[in-house]
Amino acid sequence: MECGACSAPEVCGGSGVPHVCGPPPCVATTCAALGKDCGQVADGCGGVLECGACGPDETCGGGGAANVCGHAACTPATCASLGKDCGTVADGCGGVLECGACGPGLACGAAGVANVCGQATCLAATCAVLGRDCGEVLDGCGGVLECGACGPEATCGGAGRANVCGPGTCVPTTCEALGVNCGRVSDGCGAVLECGACAAPQTCGGTGVPNVCGQAPCTPATCASLGKDCGQVADGCGGTLACGACGPGTTCGGGGVANVCGGPACRPASCGLLGKTCGAVADGCGGTLACGSCTAPETCGGTGVPGVCATSEPVCADRDLGSALPVTVKGSTVEANDDHAASCGGAGSPDRGYLWTAPRTGTFTFDTARSAVRSVIAVYGGGCGGQELACATDGISYGGGARVAVALTEGQQVLVTVDAEAGGAFTQGYFELHIDALRPSEAGACFDNMDNDGDRWVDCADTECREEPGCKGPGCAHHDLGSALPVTFQGETARSGDGFQGTCGALLQQDRAHLWTAPRAGTYRFDTAPDDGQAAAGNALYVLTGCRGTELGCASHPRPTRKNAPKVELPLAQGQTVLVVVDGMAHPEQDTPIRYTLHITDVSGPDANP
Repeated sequence: MECGACSAPEVCGGSGVPHVCGPPPCVATTCAALGKDCGQVADGCGGVLECGACGPDETCGGGGAANVCGHAACTPATCASLGKDCGTVADGCGGVLECGACGPGLACGAAGVANVCGQATCLAATCAVLGRDCGEVLDGCGGVLECGACGPEATCGGAGRANVCGPGTCVPTTCEALGVNCGRVSDGCGAVLECGACAAPQTCGGTGVPNVCGQAPCTPATCASLGKDCGQVADGCGGTLACGACGPGTTCGGGGVANVCGGPACRPASCGLLGKTCGAVADGCGGTLACGSCTAPETCGGTGVPGVCATSEPVCADRDLGSALPVTVKGSTVEANDDHAASCGGAGSPDRGYLWTAPRTGTFTFDTARSAVRSVIAVYGGGCGGQELACATDGISYGGGARVAVALTEGQQVLVTVDAEAGGAFTQGYFELHIDALRPSEAGACFDNMDNDGDRWVDCADTECREEPGCKGPGCAHHDLGSALPVTFQGETARSGDGFQGTCGALLQQDRAHLWTAPRAGTYRFDTAPDDGQAAAGNALYVLTGCRGTELGCASHPRPTRKNAPKVELPLAQGQTVLVVVDGMAHPEQDTPIRYTLHITDVSGPDANP
């Protein structure tokens, strides 16, 4: 029997079922063919290759080539930075990213772009190819073919073969008789039946039976298939795998690979460092972070990025702030929509909107001081759809902040939008929104991170605050390290804001300030050398005499190692207090929170380290 030929690119038996057209079998590639010698790499067929480990003083991807051993620290890519939204992708540093699954009707790589969801091109059949000569016939791609009418003495399906003219009478079938409940099928006599739709999460043919509603079973991964041997890992089907505990001398994730036992000790990530805002997220050390929930219409992973609240629907106001004073909102425009465009800018950049009601008649200040974006702030009267009352792209003397002042009456509601100048760098990222009643002086509000009197100067940068004792460091320090020696402090800059800028380093990055007092006269070393075996993010390190004090020293490096990490050595008097700032510089075009290790040692005393 001749059952026909397949249309390219399908081949007969391609999917493993004899005499059934399907895609050709996938031939997995090799590490050698790809020119890779370390880490995990996708094999092109849904599997993962183990390409080995690097030798001493090398890192996977360290020389700039993904999954090739080199001597510089490697910064892993993300699904978003690679423009991928499905399947398994190499992160360029020896790891593998899980970029998610595609929605109904889509397949990973179906449109010809690897690891991008798309709808495959369907080759429609013809009446001649199907051997039909009458009535309506499904073309296999969602369309209907008109295959003509039968001549005298013949009816469509009369010979017992659907859509073929022949003598006799054809009795049409029904959806129920065929045992189907969705989609379109032939009635056997030249017409097409509409058998209905499926309720989510079921799809038509979901279990492999054509025109029957069902949900395809999910096959959970195993710890072994994922290459994990410790901690908790998502199984890909909504469950969690317990992959065990590590033996003596190792920790889960300690070698730099999440959920794999190794040394030294693993340092868990935080939701902020990972850029996650919702759901359960792996911390990289075998544990799970609870990153919160979303507010409608946003959903967790709403635009395809796991662990991030987002929606593709237009959003006028993300939240109603009520009528409280003062107000501080910390947030991010990453994965937000471009819903607003003010007269002074913002079209083309993601933004956030907030409703706020004036508690009394007066003039109020609105600013975005400490924001790590080139911010645009606008205020609209009457809430959503109201007239623009004020707009600014600057107004704060440093960083990416802007400010406006607006006169309002008691009970008047406004929409405040936080946007960014489109084009170029720093168009999305961390921001802070501050609202306060306009004050005649900054005095009395010197440590609230906002421009209360509307003169462009914030807190200790304002002349009215400079003599405040807290401006010598305590008022703006995130951490007080006392006068301990030696100091090893681990921290991160996520949600810290951009409050400082050294003479070295990068602009518009979040930073962290540490207060420290010299216990005795001597020469002290401040450095951000990474822990043994750990990669460090690019950072700047500078030492100040106070919140807006004199800079005593500054050092930076975009790819620090233990040998070239930022280091400042200073002579200090006994009891002298300094502010040590660690500033990010991991990405040249957008704020990227970093984690760091700060060391303080005495290099002049009897116990000095070399």
